[in-house]
Amino acid sequence: MGDAMIEFRGVTKTYPGSERPAVENLSFEVPEGEICVLVGPSGCGKTTTMRMINRLIEPTEGEILIGGEPNTRISGTELRRKIGYAIQQIGLFPHRTIAENVGTVPSLLEWDRERIRRRVDELLELVGLDPAGFRDRYPAELSGGQQQRVGVARALAADPPIMLMDEPFGAVDPITRERLQDEFLKIQQDIKKTIVFVTHDIDEAIKLGDRIAILKEGGTLAQYDSPENILTSPASEFVASFVGADRVLKRLSLTRLEEVELDPPRGNGGLPRLPEQASLKDALSEMIGSGAERVLVLSGDGGVRGSLSLDGLRRLSGRAG
Repeated sequence: MGDAMIEFRGVTKTYPGSERPAVENLSFEVPEGEICVLVGPSGCGKTTTMRMINRLIEPTEGEILIGGEPNTRISGTELRRKIGYAIQQIGLFPHRTIAENVGTVPSLLEWDRERIRRRVDELLELVGLDPAGFRDRYPAELSGGQQQRVGVARALAADPPIMLMDEPFGAVDPITRERLQDEFLKIQQDIKKTIVFVTHDIDEAIKLGDRIAILKEGGTLAQYDSPENILTSPASEFVASFVGADRVLKRLSLTRLEEVELDPPRGNGGLPRLPEQASLKDALSEMIGSGAERVLVLSGDGGVRGSLSLDGLRRLSGRAG
């Protein structure tokens, strides 16, 4: 964990003509290289909070520090260089090619043509789109999931240390959404950005966040903590009900099979097989779906690493609860 890259100090935002603040007295820190997810019911000020970081909205009180410096002292150009911004797919320019979309900020920063071209190709590869096939196409020719990938590539284009992501996977079907989340976590392992991510979906928050800020109506912070702590020790009735009654199951989704002690392989014939990257929740789903009381766990090279029984899973979920 690094030092705080983003710090909110007593930040309040009240819109003109409104009696109640949209966001009230927010104070929290996002360490360098971590994903902080803002989550809460609609109208709790998630997007307002995010937009104050890159000064699309100015706070009424308090200050936001970026790398220890108040963001009011950082020029607009400097903020664009430091902060990438990815929103739902509506953010792509329809009349510009994919290459022109991804190169938007580097063009503003007056990079030379060749450097932009190299960076665009590198990023399209990173998000799993073949540059030769996608560079010259237009957003309307792409599926929703592909457009989302372009949005992420565009936010990364100037190699900013911070990324803001507002419901970036919100407009796609559940299967594509899960694939994009997995892809995103894989990319984050390589690039280690400081990311503030807005979602209304607690499952997405738990899957992606190193830290989760749960906001409640009126824009106050109900809890700011790791996913594990929020699931095991919700700070209030509000947090417990927002996270949901299936907290133990959600907790199982945080632990991968490679992280637990496995039994020796048993009864290999016909048992369901899962990769070691799968979660304990995946193992439970597999057992329920197949009627088998044990699953085999495969290592990266396809060999059997061990097995996990339903009883073993029950013991682990007891510890999780």
